Amino acid sequence: MHPQACCHCLTNKNVVKSKLTYKYFAVISTLVDVTEKDTLTHQKVIDRLISLGLTTYEAKVFSALTRLGEARVSEIHTVAEVPRSAIYETLDRLEHRGIIETSTGRPRRFRAVPPKIAISKIESEVMSAIKDAREGLEELACTPPQGASDVRIWAIKGKTRMKERIERMIDSTESELLVAGDPDLLVAFEGLWKMAKEKKTKIRFATTDPDKIRALKKHGEILRPKSRMKTSEMNPPKVLFVRSDKKTILVASEYKDEKQIEDMTAFWTDDQSIVGFINYLMEPITTHYD
Repeated sequence: MHPQACCHCLTNKNVVKSKLTYKYFAVISTLVDVTEKDTLTHQKVIDRLISLGLTTYEAKVFSALTRLGEARVSEIHTVAEVPRSAIYETLDRLEHRGIIETSTGRPRRFRAVPPKIAISKIESEVMSAIKDAREGLEELACTPPQGASDVRIWAIKGKTRMKERIERMIDSTESELLVAGDPDLLVAFEGLWKMAKEKKTKIRFATTDPDKIRALKKHGEILRPKSRMKTSEMNPPKVLFVRSDKKTILVASEYKDEKQIEDMTAFWTDDQSIVGFINYLMEPITTHYD
């Protein structure tokens, strides 16, 4: 496990809760619509309840009870379309969750608690499960690995994932960030360099045409080549190189997928033998700049 893992194993609880709250609101609205108007399909309610962690049978039975108001097993079986052999076990689980009530006497009758109360109880269960999962994953992420990994280079596909990786590199940078490559790419990711500058990280930019990245001067030092650099290709590939503290490197380039949609692919490594060799190759290149 890379040391960066422990720094990034916390989940953004506010974002998670915001997304879940939206789901809860949607479920409540759907259940109320079903009780009052009966216009939405049964399946839509079921799908939303399943998305909150209920099993298929639980979702079918609970939505059926919400629709019926109060019912016997035979009535629930007909509306919910759940095998009669599974009804009692499902009702027991829903009662254990606290979202249905059972009458005394025979035959027993069942009813769902009001939608807002039911969803509030489910929300409490889900948030508790998220907390347990987060704590468990944090413990696993921070546990030293049992053996050394054979992986030396990691591949990343997609601009979003590439940006996330660079953000993690910036977070772990202690002294210096070297950013080099195509001037258009350097400018396109200005937000990342701004983030690094806010962390008081020293940034150096290197490109074949420094004038095109003048806007980045406010974030760091722009290295200027001692002599005009020539490229052997008319249209050289757009490449981005990022190095953190001479310990971690990322190289990315643009490509077009089978639908000719532009995106980016990258590889990164913190393997010291590979990084050390690339640092050795980079030395004469960086000395070419003032």
